[in-house]
Amino acid sequence: MIVKPSETTLAYRCPECGLGVKSIVGIFGLSASALRLKCPCGASSATVKMTNDGKIRLRVPCLVCRHDHDYVVSRDLFFGGELFELNCALSGFGLAYIGAADNVSAALEKSDRELERLLKEAGAENLDIFKHQPDAAEEIPDAQVYDIVRFIVKELEAENAIHCRCENGDYDVQMFEDCVSVYCKNCGAKKLISTASLAEARAFLEIDQLTLT
Repeated sequence: MIVKPSETTLAYRCPECGLGVKSIVGIFGLSASALRLKCPCGASSATVKMTNDGKIRLRVPCLVCRHDHDYVVSRDLFFGGELFELNCALSGFGLAYIGAADNVSAALEKSDRELERLLKEAGAENLDIFKHQPDAAEEIPDAQVYDIVRFIVKELEAENAIHCRCENGDYDVQMFEDCVSVYCKNCGAKKLISTASLAEARAFLEIDQLTLT
Protein backbone atom coordinates (compact mmCIF):
# COMPACT_ATOMS: atom_id res chain seq x y z
CA MET A 1 0.00 0.00 0.00
CA ILE A 2 1.31 3.45 -0.92
CA VAL A 3 0.74 6.05 1.78
CA LYS A 4 0.51 9.60 0.52
CA PRO A 5 2.74 11.85 2.64
CA SER A 6 1.12 14.72 4.53
CA GLU A 7 1.22 17.97 2.61
CA THR A 8 -0.48 21.33 2.66
CA THR A 9 -0.50 24.55 0.65
CA LEU A 10 1.09 27.70 2.05
CA ALA A 11 0.68 31.17 0.59
CA TYR A 12 1.74 34.68 1.59
CA ARG A 13 1.60 38.13 0.01
CA CYS A 14 4.83 39.87 -0.95
CA PRO A 15 5.01 43.29 0.79
CA GLU A 16 7.01 44.77 -2.09
CA CYS A 17 5.18 43.76 -5.26
CA GLY A 18 1.89 42.55 -3.76
CA LEU A 19 1.98 39.15 -5.48
CA GLY A 20 0.36 36.19 -3.75
CA VAL A 21 3.12 33.55 -3.49
CA LYS A 22 1.91 29.96 -3.13
CA SER A 23 3.58 26.55 -2.76
CA ILE A 24 2.92 22.99 -1.58
CA VAL A 25 4.76 22.03 1.61
CA GLY A 26 5.31 18.33 2.34
CA ILE A 27 6.14 16.88 5.73
CA PHE A 28 9.09 14.86 4.41
CA GLY A 29 10.80 17.89 2.92
CA LEU A 30 10.10 19.93 6.03
CA SER A 31 11.57 17.24 8.27
CA ALA A 32 14.84 17.37 6.34
CA SER A 33 15.47 21.11 6.43
CA ALA A 34 13.89 24.54 6.60
CA LEU A 35 11.96 25.58 3.49
CA ARG A 36 11.96 29.04 1.95
CA LEU A 37 9.09 30.29 -0.17
CA LYS A 38 10.48 33.18 -2.21
CA CYS A 39 8.62 35.75 -4.28
CA PRO A 40 9.64 35.84 -7.97
CA CYS A 41 10.46 39.56 -7.55
CA GLY A 42 13.25 38.56 -5.17
CA ALA A 43 12.31 41.12 -2.52
CA SER A 44 10.73 38.84 0.10
CA SER A 45 10.43 35.28 1.33
CA ALA A 46 8.61 33.22 3.94
CA THR A 47 10.39 30.45 5.85
CA VAL A 48 8.99 27.27 7.37
CA LYS A 49 10.79 24.77 9.57
CA MET A 50 9.99 22.03 12.04
CA THR A 51 11.08 22.50 15.65
CA ASN A 52 12.73 19.81 17.76
CA ASP A 53 9.40 19.05 19.44
CA GLY A 54 7.57 18.58 16.13
CA LYS A 55 5.82 21.97 15.86
CA ILE A 56 5.94 24.16 12.77
CA ARG A 57 7.63 27.56 12.97
CA LEU A 58 6.88 30.15 10.29
CA ARG A 59 8.38 33.55 9.58
CA VAL A 60 6.20 35.63 7.27
CA PRO A 61 6.83 39.15 5.90
CA CYS A 62 4.13 41.74 6.54
CA LEU A 63 3.05 44.30 3.96
CA VAL A 64 1.29 46.41 6.60
CA CYS A 65 3.81 46.98 9.40
CA ARG A 66 6.89 45.96 7.38
CA HIS A 67 8.17 43.56 10.04
CA ASP A 68 8.50 39.80 9.73
CA HIS A 69 6.06 37.93 11.98
CA ASP A 70 6.94 34.66 13.73
CA TYR A 71 4.32 31.99 14.38
CA VAL A 72 4.47 28.53 15.93
CA VAL A 73 1.61 26.10 15.21
CA SER A 74 1.03 22.42 15.84
CA ARG A 75 1.78 19.90 13.09
CA ASP A 76 -1.86 18.77 13.12
CA LEU A 77 -3.07 22.31 12.47
CA PHE A 78 -0.47 22.93 9.75
CA PHE A 79 -1.09 19.73 7.81
CA GLY A 80 -4.64 18.87 8.86
CA GLY A 81 -6.72 22.02 8.44
CA GLU A 82 -8.89 23.03 5.49
CA LEU A 83 -7.84 26.68 5.88
CA PHE A 84 -5.98 28.61 8.54
CA GLU A 85 -5.11 32.30 8.37
CA LEU A 86 -2.12 34.00 10.00
CA ASN A 87 -2.78 37.66 10.75
CA CYS A 88 -0.73 40.76 11.43
CA ALA A 89 -1.24 41.49 15.14
CA LEU A 90 -1.02 45.24 14.52
CA SER A 91 -3.64 45.50 11.80
CA GLY A 92 -5.50 42.18 11.67
CA PHE A 93 -4.73 41.93 7.94
CA GLY A 94 -4.25 38.36 6.66
CA LEU A 95 -0.59 37.65 5.89
CA ALA A 96 -0.49 33.94 5.12
CA TYR A 97 -2.87 31.07 4.47
CA ILE A 98 -2.40 27.36 5.15
CA GLY A 99 -4.65 24.52 4.04
CA ALA A 100 -6.24 22.84 1.04
CA ALA A 101 -5.07 24.30 -2.29
CA ASP A 102 -8.51 25.48 -3.45
CA ASN A 103 -9.24 27.12 -0.10
CA VAL A 104 -5.89 28.90 -0.04
CA SER A 105 -6.44 30.20 -3.58
CA ALA A 106 -9.89 31.48 -2.62
CA ALA A 107 -8.46 33.18 0.47
CA LEU A 108 -5.81 34.91 -1.65
CA GLU A 109 -8.46 36.16 -4.06
CA LYS A 110 -10.51 37.51 -1.16
CA SER A 111 -7.36 39.17 0.19
CA ASP A 112 -6.79 40.75 -3.25
CA ARG A 113 -10.20 42.38 -3.08
CA GLU A 114 -9.66 43.57 0.49
CA LEU A 115 -6.28 45.06 -0.38
CA GLU A 116 -7.73 46.78 -3.44
CA ARG A 117 -10.49 48.25 -1.26
CA LEU A 118 -7.99 49.53 1.33
CA LEU A 119 -5.82 51.18 -1.30
CA LYS A 120 -8.85 52.79 -2.94
CA GLU A 121 -10.11 54.17 0.38
CA ALA A 122 -6.65 55.58 1.12
CA GLY A 123 -6.37 57.12 -2.35
CA ALA A 124 -3.18 55.15 -2.97
CA GLU A 125 -2.02 53.57 -6.22
CA ASN A 126 0.49 51.05 -4.80
CA LEU A 127 1.84 49.44 -1.61
CA ASP A 128 4.16 52.34 -0.82
CA ILE A 129 1.49 53.67 1.52
CA PHE A 130 2.36 50.85 3.95
CA LYS A 131 6.03 51.86 4.11
CA HIS A 132 5.24 54.66 6.55
CA GLN A 133 3.48 52.79 9.34
CA PRO A 134 3.86 53.29 13.11
CA ASP A 135 6.71 51.40 14.74
CA ALA A 136 5.90 47.95 16.07
CA ALA A 137 6.56 49.13 19.64
CA GLU A 138 3.23 50.94 19.63
CA GLU A 139 0.24 49.42 21.35
CA ILE A 140 -1.89 46.85 19.52
CA PRO A 141 -5.68 47.01 19.25
CA ASP A 142 -7.24 45.09 22.14
CA ALA A 143 -9.21 42.79 19.85
CA GLN A 144 -6.06 41.64 18.06
CA VAL A 145 -4.20 40.97 21.31
CA TYR A 146 -7.14 38.97 22.60
CA ASP A 147 -7.25 36.89 19.42
CA ILE A 148 -3.50 36.16 19.58
CA VAL A 149 -3.59 35.05 23.22
CA ARG A 150 -6.78 33.04 22.81
CA PHE A 151 -5.37 31.22 19.78
CA ILE A 152 -2.19 30.26 21.66
CA VAL A 153 -4.14 29.18 24.76
CA LYS A 154 -6.35 26.87 22.69
CA GLU A 155 -3.27 25.41 20.98
CA LEU A 156 -1.56 24.77 24.33
CA GLU A 157 -4.74 23.31 25.82
CA ALA A 158 -5.08 20.87 22.91
CA GLU A 159 -1.49 19.76 23.52
CA ASN A 160 -2.02 19.37 27.32
CA ALA A 161 0.67 22.02 27.82
CA ILE A 162 -1.24 24.15 30.36
CA HIS A 163 -0.84 23.28 34.04
CA CYS A 164 -2.87 24.56 36.98
CA ARG A 165 -3.69 23.55 40.55
CA CYS A 166 -6.44 21.10 39.60
CA GLU A 167 -4.62 19.68 36.52
CA ASN A 168 -8.03 19.18 34.92
CA GLY A 169 -8.62 22.71 33.81
CA ASP A 170 -11.19 24.45 31.69
CA TYR A 171 -9.23 27.44 30.40
CA ASP A 172 -10.31 30.84 29.13
CA VAL A 173 -8.94 34.36 28.72
CA GLN A 174 -10.09 37.74 29.99
CA MET A 175 -9.03 41.15 28.63
CA PHE A 176 -7.88 43.99 30.88
CA GLU A 177 -6.49 47.45 30.11
CA ASP A 178 -2.81 46.44 29.88
CA CYS A 179 -2.83 42.65 30.11
CA VAL A 180 -4.74 39.46 29.36
CA SER A 181 -5.53 36.96 32.10
CA VAL A 182 -5.37 33.26 31.25
CA TYR A 183 -7.33 31.42 33.94
CA CYS A 184 -8.83 28.08 34.92
CA LYS A 185 -12.58 28.13 35.45
CA ASN A 186 -12.33 25.18 37.86
CA CYS A 187 -9.59 26.08 40.35
CA GLY A 188 -9.16 29.81 39.71
CA ALA A 189 -5.44 29.61 38.93
CA LYS A 190 -4.32 32.30 36.48
CA LYS A 191 -1.43 33.98 34.71
CA LEU A 192 -1.30 37.58 33.50
CA ILE A 193 0.13 38.24 30.04
CA SER A 194 1.31 41.79 29.38
CA THR A 195 -0.15 43.40 26.26
CA ALA A 196 1.65 46.73 26.47
CA SER A 197 3.38 46.29 23.13
CA LEU A 198 3.43 44.21 19.98
CA ALA A 199 6.83 42.79 20.99
CA GLU A 200 5.36 41.36 24.20
CA ALA A 201 2.42 39.84 22.36
CA ARG A 202 4.82 38.27 19.84
CA ALA A 203 6.92 36.84 22.68
CA PHE A 204 3.84 34.96 23.88
CA LEU A 205 3.76 33.16 20.53
CA GLU A 206 7.06 31.47 21.41
CA ILE A 207 5.95 29.68 24.59
CA ASP A 208 5.35 25.93 24.60
CA GLN A 209 4.26 25.51 28.25
CA LEU A 210 2.04 27.64 30.48
CA THR A 211 1.75 27.29 34.27
CA LEU A 212 -1.13 29.01 36.09
CA THR A 213 -0.81 29.79 39.82
